[in-house]
Amino acid sequence: MITKSTHLIGRAPRLCMVLVAAGFLVCSVHGKAMAGEAGHGDHAAATSGKRTADPHGGHDGGQKESMLTVRTDPAAVKPGEPVTLNLMIHDETGAVIKDFETVHEKKLHLIIVSDRLDRFAHIHPEIDSAGNITGTYAFPTAGMYRLYADHKPPGGKPAAPIAEVNVAGTPPPMTALVPDAPGRVKGDELEADIVVENGRAGGTTRISLTLFDAAGRPVSDLQPYLGAMGHLVVLSGDGRQYVHSHPLEGRSPGGGLAFEAHFAHSGIYKGWAEFRSSDAIHDVSFVVQID
Repeated sequence: MITKSTHLIGRAPRLCMVLVAAGFLVCSVHGKAMAGEAGHGDHAAATSGKRTADPHGGHDGGQKESMLTVRTDPAAVKPGEPVTLNLMIHDETGAVIKDFETVHEKKLHLIIVSDRLDRFAHIHPEIDSAGNITGTYAFPTAGMYRLYADHKPPGGKPAAPIAEVNVAGTPPPMTALVPDAPGRVKGDELEADIVVENGRAGGTTRISLTLFDAAGRPVSDLQPYLGAMGHLVVLSGDGRQYVHSHPLEGRSPGGGLAFEAHFAHSGIYKGWAEFRSSDAIHDVSFVVQID
């Protein structure tokens, strides 16, 4: 059975075709916000003040319409059970994207987030010569999850088309997003003091994090992770706007790392900062209000 529905979300229409029997979900996403083109942060040289090119930066409408398809095996997805994700990305002409530039050591960064923004994962599926993208993931809870396929086609601009996967069962209760940044937040074995500068839409917002271990000692052994000293993914509360940024060169005056992000619209956003310390990957999440 094939069902077809059209949704109007804000000003961005979205066309979804669900092949129910095969567990195949297609979401054609139109418009900058839903297409994940709200903006990668780009690196800046702290010493000279000049901006340097970041191959993982600059979502500015390079793919005005892109589509991510996902099929799960098994088709019925259950919490805690690993499933194979079979994905494919089509460009604005409908052609399958088969070649991907390597950006921060990987050809594809697949960001998986629950619609409640309480679950986050960053994985790197394999890609074959025909453009088939394959990865494995165990969705931890019931509910709907969004998959953001963060990639850059050769000679093109970065994009992050979105698809959805529904996990069987009763989702956990919805928890309101309450801003806790700027301030001290607790993460996965790490804490962070967060400073937000120019937290307004339409400009450049700087988000700085100074890290501490569980005993309150400053973290001084950060290691490179995927070609950077940190990664920051930020989503709007409704999941429509996606930002992926990397640290500016050098440390902030307080010894932390600073990220720059560009927010198209005001509202509440949730961010996940990822770091590597003592050979382990840690993340720190926070909620911020953008005016």
